[in-house]
Amino acid sequence: MKYTFSGHDSFQCRLLWLKKGYDYLREGRSFTADDAPVVLGVGNNMVRAIKHWLRAFGLVDETTDTPTKLADLIFGGRGTVAPFDAFLEDNATLWLLHYQLVKTRFASTYWLIFNEFRKRKIEFTREDYGRFIEQKGREEGFSISPKSIADDFGVFLKMYHRGIAERGAKTKDREDSFSGILTELNLVHSFPRKTEDGKGEIPVYVITPSDRDDIPADWILYCLLDSPSIGLSVSLETLENDPGMPCAVFAMNRAGLRRKIEQLVSQYDFLTYNDQAGVRELQFREKPADKYQVLRDYYVPANV
Repeated sequence: MKYTFSGHDSFQCRLLWLKKGYDYLREGRSFTADDAPVVLGVGNNMVRAIKHWLRAFGLVDETTDTPTKLADLIFGGRGTVAPFDAFLEDNATLWLLHYQLVKTRFASTYWLIFNEFRKRKIEFTREDYGRFIEQKGREEGFSISPKSIADDFGVFLKMYHRGIAERGAKTKDREDSFSGILTELNLVHSFPRKTEDGKGEIPVYVITPSDRDDIPADWILYCLLDSPSIGLSVSLETLENDPGMPCAVFAMNRAGLRRKIEQLVSQYDFLTYNDQAGVRELQFREKPADKYQVLRDYYVPANV
């Protein structure tokens, strides 16, 4: 696996950056154009950051910077296709983007934190993450400077942790503030801990698994259809424990997963759940050919 810990110029992705970058590309423009900062209304470093985040969220092709089908569906597409949620007003869309950010692995910190690190360290500090990455580098033969590790972790906090994101903000407008795009998910929390000498405090962070009632059950199905390794059946153990699966990516507990499986089985007649003779698995009678239909079912209900 190739690891990437830079490219954002220390800028977290802000709320409207993805739409702004998407619209810019759909107009046939290039991020390398001399007038890109003027057209986008940001500085040169922010232009590079917008490009980075579009790639990290899997919304453009990494080699051609062409918007993906998912980007078209969310932000408006071509012709008369109506956008699912162009201004990211539905928290479900933010959960979908969170999934994309983790699963693409373009920005390695997010895959590593949600699939590996938080399971090793339930409560963690900046220093804990730095030691984790240094050990990972020794094990897998890559090196990264302590500054790059610290910068990347700082951006991660500003993306997800409300206290960090709001610190220093001078306006309530989320586009103009320092708010990260995923702070509304409330995934990362913190509390102070005394330093060893007892003279100060350091922040300790935690990602606590929960039911995740605000995640649509449809997103679990989308994750499975988006995973090429999943066949016609998948065990509950895999969904709970494997990297890239719902419980890891969404920090979801078993109770929340079981409820979402129940919802999916009642909603889709091509799904069944087997819980007999020690076998606990979600089974497909047949797998839908178009994973994006799951998103359409959520955003454009048939009775509307």
